[in-house]
Parts: sequence; structure tokens; C-alpha cells
Amino acid sequence: MKIAIIGPPRTGKTTIFNALTGNSVSTDKYAPIANEPNVAVVQVPDERVTKLSELYQPKKTIYAQIEYRDYPGIFSASNENPDNAMFSDIKTCDGFVLVMRAFVDEELEELYPLGEVLHQLTNFEEEMLLMDLMIAEKRREKIELGYKRGVKTPVLQFEDKVLEEVCAQLQAGKPLREMQLNAEEEKVIRGFKFFTQKPMIVLINCNEEDYHNLDNLKSEIQAKGYTAEVIAGRFEEELSKLDNEEAKLFMEDIGIEESIKDRLTRLCYSMLGYISFFTVGEDEVRAWTIEKGSNAVTAAGKIHSDLARGFIRAECFNYNDLMEYGSEKHLREKGLFRLEGKDYIVQDGDILFIRFNV
Repeated sequence: MKIAIIGPPRTGKTTIFNALTGNSVSTDKYAPIANEPNVAVVQVPDERVTKLSELYQPKKTIYAQIEYRDYPGIFSASNENPDNAMFSDIKTCDGFVLVMRAFVDEELEELYPLGEVLHQLTNFEEEMLLMDLMIAEKRREKIELGYKRGVKTPVLQFEDKVLEEVCAQLQAGKPLREMQLNAEEEKVIRGFKFFTQKPMIVLINCNEEDYHNLDNLKSEIQAKGYTAEVIAGRFEEELSKLDNEEAKLFMEDIGIEESIKDRLTRLCYSMLGYISFFTVGEDEVRAWTIEKGSNAVTAAGKIHSDLARGFIRAECFNYNDLMEYGSEKHLREKGLFRLEGKDYIVQDGDILFIRFNV
């Protein structure tokens, strides 16, 4: 799972990146804006993996992972090219975390005036819509040029029709994530990786003293259809450098139960519609991430392509049942150890053994 941390310049993106990853990338507000992202891979906190590891005592324990990519401020100049390398890299990510500046800093406001948060969000939405529209219209121009040269295949005509609808959606000021597309239409536009087609979480980055005063703003952003979260970025960055006991005391002081690392992980899974299943044994206990609604063959392919290609069946039981009864032997006795076929829809917390033959 790759998550892009994006937003206007100097909104605290790198501070939040440090809080999520435990890194110490410079956040000097006078430093020149970087031209490449900060990248880090972090383990997804999951108590289930920890308990499975305690039960099976494997040689290796592997948690699911998220790759966070902290990008320099984008849409900060009107002549930016939507086809440039950084924008292309951003669009390879599975989802976006958009950081809005809600903390007071007069020097920053002089250097990078952004205005109040809803204004920042509106401007950013408009820029994303414009970038997508430029890409769609550019492609339609190429198709039209092909028509004039006598290239008018049914495939091109279908693509042109879909892109016409895409342009109409964008011109109406509506993101593509709200557009109803069938499987064939989705396939046509998949390669463009449009900005507004990606799911997005909005983080309202504030000072520690304002953390509990922004509920109305959060509600207004949620009313626009976004998942939103308030974060005291600098506080969370300092929190990430403490041990668990110290961190717990500091969180109690500000009145939060989880760090942003835990909260954002949960939000990202929800945003992308992901669940976790597990494989267990003496060699390895491991968490795997798949889209909700995926079948057993898809889960098998996540582990290894040979398992999907030669899939016979999945031996399956659930984490909660295992914790309740304590062993696979007891699950078999209770009839909770199941054999499932390739069409079985994997559930969050399933533990799978894939039987295959290639």
C-alpha cells in the first residue's frame, strides 16, 4: 500500500511524515522546497499478528506494511505541468493524504499565503480538477487527430466517448471518484491515474492548543464527502520519539487515545477498502493486505502467483475463533476449520492454508 502525503507548501507534511515513520527529516520552514519525496516503509500495527506470533513462535513475524511518500508542496505555481515526473509518481500511489495548514504562523503566511482551511481545500480541489481536465482533453485531441488521419476504430471511439463524459464531470467541478463507471469504462481510464479518481483523506494540521477546537471545521470538510481528521502535527512528531509509556502519558494530557500512526493506518485501510488475512506456521506468521470482497484465489496470488495458478482449495479458520479455543486442534473438533473453494470471499481476520498443484 502506497500513500502519498500531499498538499500546498509548508502545511506540515514532512512533520506528519516524521510522526508516522519515526524519521527526522528537516522541517526548517526557510529551507528551499525539495524536488523529490521523502519515502519510508512502516509496519502496520496489528495486535492480531503479535498474538499469533506468541502462539506459533515462528522464526519470522511479518506485519503488513504501508509506504508513505511525502511530496513537496504541489500546485504552488500556475504553470506546473501535469505530465511532469513528480506528478506522475504521485499518481502511482493508492491513495492521498492531503494536509491543510490550520496552525498560526505569521512568517509562513507571508512566505506562502494559503488563507483559511476551507479556502485551501477549495483551491486544491480546483487545481486537481484542472490537472485532470488538461490530461483528458489532451488525449481527446490526439484521438481527434487520429480521426482526421483515418484512424477511427471502435476502441478509440469508445475511449473518446468515455473521456467526453470524464471532461463533463470535471467541468462541472465534480471529482472522478464520484463518477459511476462500469468495468469497461473503468478499464479505459485506469491508465491515466487521474488525481480526482484517487480516494483522499484530509488532515487538518493544527497547534496542540487548538486540537479540540476544530470539530466544526472537521464536520464541514466531512460534509464535502471527505474523511477528515484533526492532527497536532508537531505534538505527534515529538510523540513518535518517545517510548510507549511516555507516549501514553503525553496522549492522556492532550486527550487522545491513539497516535496518528495508528489512527491514519486505520483510516487508510477504510479509505481503500482493504482487509488483512494471515498465514501462520513454525517458519512464519505474516499479515497480508487485500481488497475487501477478494476471493480465495486472489488471496493465494497475493502470497505467490503459483498458489493462484494451481489453486485447489483453501483451508480456513478465523483469528477470533482461534483466540477463543486456543488451538487448531480444538477448532477442528468444533467444526470451525473449513475447506473453501476458489470463489470463497476472504474475510478480515481469516487464517488461510492454500493447497495447490502446478
